[in-house]
Amino acid sequence: MNPSDANLPDAVEQELAQLRRQLQLRDQLVEQLSTELFRMVKTHPPALPPAGSSTSSALALTPQTPEASLRDDLRQLEEQIEFYQSQIDKRDQEVARLQKSCQVLSDRNQMLERIIQELPEVYRQKFADRLDAVKSKFQSLQTENRRLHGELQQVNARLLPEGKAPKKS
Repeated sequence: MNPSDANLPDAVEQELAQLRRQLQLRDQLVEQLSTELFRMVKTHPPALPPAGSSTSSALALTPQTPEASLRDDLRQLEEQIEFYQSQIDKRDQEVARLQKSCQVLSDRNQMLERIIQELPEVYRQKFADRLDAVKSKFQSLQTENRRLHGELQQVNARLLPEGKAPKKS
């Protein structure tokens, strides 16, 4: 597993594992086909007609000879190769699509990680802004309280005769 795979969601990791298995299977099939084709060419070189030869239709009407049998085998192998090649092409397209999807998900994952890392600072700033408003209100209330307390003392001083001092609590 790559170190970058550690951040990917489980679904993406499963898709990647499946793609790796499919690629491994494809590689095995290609290897088997190329080995079989090489063996056929190596064991029967004169039996291989040029592709699209017009003699193959004439040979189809004659009884089966070893050469005709080998040509049939070769034709079947070519058909199998074409089939497997089309399968490989389809899987390659699917792999490309999944890789693109994986890249999009990876980019989205990185964006979300950045947002998550920035959240504490965003909340800290919002809290600081709210706290500043509360502190400002608290200071204004304290100032108003001192002013009112001073006025109360002045009123008490006027109401009390000059000889009596106000009780301090």
